[in-house]
Amino acid sequence: MKSREGNQDLAAKRHAAIQPATSAALPPIALPPTFPPGVDPVTYQLETVSRLLKRAAYFSIFSIHTANIPNIPIPSPRDPRSLIGIEANEELHRFEINVEEPTIEGGLKATNRVGEAVADVYFKWMLIPDDFEAAPGRVPPPTELNPTRSQRFTFLDGQMTFRDRERSGFRAFGAGRTFPVMIDNQLQPRVAAVVDVLEGFGKFKGLLGTVAVNGHLTPPQGLFLNFMVRFMDPEGKLGASSPLRSLRRIPDPDPGSTFLVFLGEDDPDNQTTPSFTPDGIRANVHELLRLVDINFHVGASRDIRRRTRVGPIVGRLSTTLSFNPQDPNRVTPYRTTDGIFTFFDRRENTIGTLDANVVEGRAFRTELAGAPMPVFRFGGFGPFIGGTGPFTGALGMLSMNAVTSVFPRTLSNLYVMRVSDPDGKFRVAVRDAWF
Repeated sequence: MKSREGNQDLAAKRHAAIQPATSAALPPIALPPTFPPGVDPVTYQLETVSRLLKRAAYFSIFSIHTANIPNIPIPSPRDPRSLIGIEANEELHRFEINVEEPTIEGGLKATNRVGEAVADVYFKWMLIPDDFEAAPGRVPPPTELNPTRSQRFTFLDGQMTFRDRERSGFRAFGAGRTFPVMIDNQLQPRVAAVVDVLEGFGKFKGLLGTVAVNGHLTPPQGLFLNFMVRFMDPEGKLGASSPLRSLRRIPDPDPGSTFLVFLGEDDPDNQTTPSFTPDGIRANVHELLRLVDINFHVGASRDIRRRTRVGPIVGRLSTTLSFNPQDPNRVTPYRTTDGIFTFFDRRENTIGTLDANVVEGRAFRTELAGAPMPVFRFGGFGPFIGGTGPFTGALGMLSMNAVTSVFPRTLSNLYVMRVSDPDGKFRVAVRDAWF
């Protein structure tokens, strides 16, 4: 049954689904010599590259401020009562997101657990003008926070350090946007961002990664942020060779939110159909969505271990992707439109749908050993637009942390959904938030 165990002949069906469309209109993209003459670039080394994209090391983390090193507000030079940024010093905690298999009776529910501190992060969160070109080390002009409108921001001087014996971590740079929303008659600035790993050290040395940030803030101390870190780990350097240590649970710092996570893969029954325009690619993308259990620990021996378990198919995604893979810059913007997530039970009865798009995204051209041409790390975000079933009237934010190959055509896309959930509709049990 597809929704329970997946297709045993998934590889064969994927090849068959993609094959007929490959010769119709090849794009005006010059293929590197790694593609032998006469091969179909859409399917050449498809299974090899697909396996490489799925070899990812994920770290799901929740950020909590500490009284020992408080966050420091950065006031406006024009008006000291106004905020232009925050110098953040936060503890990072293990964060488990376990989504249950959807049912008609129960809908879509998850258990969120926050655990022990495993890392620390420092960054300067700075508001930026809409026309400011953010870049590492580039300080923006003073821009005051206006919680009533959407504003761009940047993360400067970011560094995340884990509490393992090697003090593993990375330097990073990112940018994002605020999205104001009313929750229980109170204005809440939601925040989402994409962060690029500039340099790894310790266990992460030499690994390439992206961080999707999803949360909300109550400045200056309240930064309720989920960091979903994804490293490309083709050699499995960070795999767990022994069982992970159980999470040591602490009270949930954000009980009014519920996080859901799903892993997208190629849909063999619905091929991705790109069209090539002067502005790049416009592709109708179809994915299957699986449950995924992401976990890691910093053990008693102070060693980092991680584990990813992929579960049954519980949904589909149809969306339209627009981006330019031939952009000469290493980083290129992308966006999605007409995105519909459809969730179903094991009999494929529809539970509900969610409409959400990536309104701001960045694609990072990335060399991958074993792939015939560079792949793209995708990071992006966007607010919920609408939905049916459990998502009727839901407020929330979609984050995407993905890796996609244009040739051969394959993908591995992780989606994080933060739902404003003060009544615990998406929680397995509301009491789990505090025990």
